[in-house]
Formats: sequence, C-alpha cells, structure tokens
Amino acid sequence: MQNTHRTTIPANQVMALFADRARSFSLASGATFADLADRLDHLGEWHTAMPQAVYLTFGAARQPIPTARSAL
Repeated sequence: MQNTHRTTIPANQVMALFADRARSFSLASGATFADLADRLDHLGEWHTAMPQAVYLTFGAARQPIPTARSAL
C-alpha cells in the first residue's frame, strides 16, 4: 500500500540565530531583501541584539514530497 499523504516545503525559509534562541519563519514568494531586513529588525526588538547568523533557503522544491516511503 502506498502512502498518499504529501506535504510541500515552504518556498522561502529563514532561520535566524540569536544569542538567546533561534527563530524560523517563512517569507512570501515575492519577498525582497528589504522585507527580510524589516522582519529581522522586528525580531531583534524581542531579543538582546540582532541575529548572529541568518540561514536562507530560497526557491525550495515546490513539488509535493512524500512524507513516508511506501512498502514494496
């Protein structure tokens, strides 16, 4: 039997590492670096400083991916 449950990966994923914790969020597909800077500035107000590192994933797979392998 094949598992038909599928999920998609968000197109623009961001992980910001602050001194006290990490924050992860998605950006709209048409987002700009200015949008990202505004979001990070807003998050910086809740933390002791701006992020120490920012990891970006742009244009991830838009095709659905299986959540589990089917048994053969």
